[in-house]
Amino acid sequence: MTEQQESQVKPQPTPVVNGGKSRSGTLLGGVAILLALGLTGSLYLHVHKSAVAQQGELDQLKLQLAGAIAKLDQSNSKESEQLAAFGKQQQLLQDELKDLQNRVLDLNDKRPNDWMLAEAEYLVRMAGRKLWLEHDLISAITLLGNADERIKALNDPSLMPIRKALAADIAQLKGMPRIDREGLTLKLAALSDQIELLPLSTVNMPEAKIEPDQAVSTNPDEWQSNLKKNWLKFTENFITIRRRDGGVEALLSPQQEIFLRENLKTKLLQAQFAVYREQQALYDDSLEKAQRWLTQYFDTDNSATHYMQTELDKLKGEQIQFDYPDRFKTQAMLEEVLNERLQRILASN
Repeated sequence: MTEQQESQVKPQPTPVVNGGKSRSGTLLGGVAILLALGLTGSLYLHVHKSAVAQQGELDQLKLQLAGAIAKLDQSNSKESEQLAAFGKQQQLLQDELKDLQNRVLDLNDKRPNDWMLAEAEYLVRMAGRKLWLEHDLISAITLLGNADERIKALNDPSLMPIRKALAADIAQLKGMPRIDREGLTLKLAALSDQIELLPLSTVNMPEAKIEPDQAVSTNPDEWQSNLKKNWLKFTENFITIRRRDGGVEALLSPQQEIFLRENLKTKLLQAQFAVYREQQALYDDSLEKAQRWLTQYFDTDNSATHYMQTELDKLKGEQIQFDYPDRFKTQAMLEEVLNERLQRILASN
């Protein structure tokens, strides 16, 4: 190739246009790169700090979760222990109950009648308490009858002597007189309410005796009689004496009248207490004094006073104290039979 040809082929340099603008563009690009790097660094730092904080919170949450899990495991462990202990205790109770049931069944198989005999003996003891402590005759008879029903239901011929003794005890109580305590106390209370209506006795002066005629006789043989008559006429102007027959009671003052009525009420109240305590002597004494005061201080001709005297006469005839049996024959016999059977059960075990 010739030089002319090489000159034609060699590229020509491009002419530079606006050289200042090219330099400023390069500077702006550098600044932009620096800003991008700064923003990138700041973003990185912010993201790093956030990640560190989140990691700390996460670690804390992990610790709390681990603690909660540990507590839950501990609680579950305690509950498991409690459930195990409860189950063991329940099992022991079930074993004891089963053993007790077996013992009861065994005892029933040995002596099925002992329970009803013990119940009959208890009823007899309760009848004794009702009779001796409360003097309740009706309740005592009822309890003895219930005891006889228990023994009858056993259908045991060996217990016939006990039933015979029970029949004797019941017949003895039924033969005793019964006292209507409520009726007697109600009657006494009603009479006590009538005391304020009773009139007191008043002073009645008896009629004065009229002296016979004191005229002097003309018969000389009656000189002594004439002398007496003349003497009476002579002394008549000095002292006048009129004879009256009959006792005169002094009138009571208002205060004495109040005391009298209250004392009469007290006597009737004492009679009521004596009925419940079965104190015959106190009962009779209270009614006797009440009657004596009625006759002495109140108008006996009045219908109210007469009615109270009549009612007190009826009440005085009531018997309120009785001699109860000290012990039932049946009680000793039942105790003996129960002790004998108990000894047999202990010997068989």
